[in-house]
Amino acid sequence: MTPTVTPYPHSQRVGRDGFLRLLHAEWTKFRTVRGWLTGMLVAALMVVLFALLAGVSSNQQGSPPVPIGPGGEPVTDSFYFVHQPLTGNGSITVSVSALRSGIPTGPSDLQPATVPWAKAGLIIKQSTRQGSPYAAIMVTGSHGVRMQDNYVNDTAGLPGPVSAASVRWLRLDRSGDAITAMPPPTARAGPRWAPCT
Repeated sequence: MTPTVTPYPHSQRVGRDGFLRLLHAEWTKFRTVRGWLTGMLVAALMVVLFALLAGVSSNQQGSPPVPIGPGGEPVTDSFYFVHQPLTGNGSITVSVSALRSGIPTGPSDLQPATVPWAKAGLIIKQSTRQGSPYAAIMVTGSHGVRMQDNYVNDTAGLPGPVSAASVRWLRLDRSGDAITAMPPPTARAGPRWAPCT
């Protein structure tokens, strides 16, 4: 006796009608299992609730998200400083003989080097409020002496790095509303005063 082989009915190619039947069968199975339907509804509600809470918690009424400078533009205003009030006219002078910083090489490692725009120097601010008008003179890691004011003005001074052999003297002088800066003197030229508004 010879065995007969009957082909499996699903070995035939299933057309679009077969896909729609399969989709309907899976949907029926999904909606009849109570746990699956409940889980999907809870997940959808959690997504909506998360979006609503994120929107409410990011509301910053009454305070701008970033400091606003004297010209009305958003500014970055964060630094470390030692300060004291200067009422009326006055001057402040400092010598800078070293500038050290570190360049990050990993999450907790610093490579000894000087960051090109690392700064040390003097600053006169209208107040300690972020975004308040200021005038500053400083030495930088790779860009020499700079005079900056009100977040938008930057004037180059004496070039070159600072060291014990190449000390930079910096001075800010306030007379009324005018602040002037003295770049460091060199062997060839005397002090130069530059107005800062």
